[in-house]
Amino acid sequence: MELQWPLILFTTLLAWCAGTFATQAYLALKGKGESIQMPAWIASVVLLAVGGIAVFFHLQHWERIFNGFGHLSSGITQELIAIVVLAVIAVIYLAMIRRNEGKVPSWLAIAAIVVSVVLVVVMGHSYMMEARPAWNNILWIVSLLGASCVLGPATVATIAAIKGEDASDLAMPALIGAVINAVASVAAGLSVGAANSALTDVGYYFDLTHPTMELLSPELSAFSGASALPMILGVIIIGAICPIVAAFMGKKSGNWKMWGPIAVVCAVIGAICLRVVFYYAGVSMFMFY
Repeated sequence: MELQWPLILFTTLLAWCAGTFATQAYLALKGKGESIQMPAWIASVVLLAVGGIAVFFHLQHWERIFNGFGHLSSGITQELIAIVVLAVIAVIYLAMIRRNEGKVPSWLAIAAIVVSVVLVVVMGHSYMMEARPAWNNILWIVSLLGASCVLGPATVATIAAIKGEDASDLAMPALIGAVINAVASVAAGLSVGAANSALTDVGYYFDLTHPTMELLSPELSAFSGASALPMILGVIIIGAICPIVAAFMGKKSGNWKMWGPIAVVCAVIGAICLRVVFYYAGVSMFMFY
């Protein structure tokens, strides 16, 4: 199956948006970072808007988009609700920033963090399908949360450095987020191979002309075929190791103007490559009923 770039960009950008919004809310909860609240808010809104625009290119008939919002159990409906709720919280957040010169009440900061997490979870859950065993895994959600954990602190730390503000409060969250992202991303990538080896029973599906053929092809894994390069180079080296190194160096040197963008770019590349791996190694794993 061909790569669905609109969906790949949508999930990556919204995870980035949620991480950025939650990180600035974290600073607000600590009573710090008033001067970077507005640029961080703008960054998160731009990411949300670009991600929302990207997903439209996945639709062949835009005029039929509302046909997908017919019931609450639909993944696209749940995503829309989560996005609308986040947008409402973001508007209230903006009003508070403007009225209180960057200060945000604790209840609103907590609400921003909660809705950001919920958006990522809902978005990840909508891609968990029984018909695609490699995707029907909680690690798909965890990997998106991991991306948010590193992209949010690294982005806000970069904004703080550009404005000449102290980013030390974000140093440890960025480093911890980079480690969480590395573990989650590699585990999610490896889960593709685990799903492949675990679902080779003939009982689920068989071809009438080849009744003994296995359900899944044994060569489908994250480290074979077209998945090998994006998994090894993109997910593990660039997406997992490099953000940890960048976050560590940023924490050690305090130079987030240099190391922050490196962490962000590498984490984005890793997040995109992980979704490429899932398409290459996961979409062929069907279960028919």
